[in-house]
Amino acid sequence: MPYKTRKVRGKNCYRVYNSKSKKTFAKCTSRKNADKQMRLLRALQNNKNFRKQVKERRATQRRNPK
Repeated sequence: MPYKTRKVRGKNCYRVYNSKSKKTFAKCTSRKNADKQMRLLRALQNNKNFRKQVKERRATQRRNPK
């Protein structure tokens, strides 16, 4: 799992990045949101059907609003 978080120096926020490519996915976010972002990135990486499932779920929600 190449995704990591680091605390931003001098601020109360975190950065989410890929440790191999150094690509940043979140620059200054809360710890809670950084953990959510990492779970999402891992799901996209490890589950090939995840993106398709999310798209289908969102499409049905748009068609049938509560």
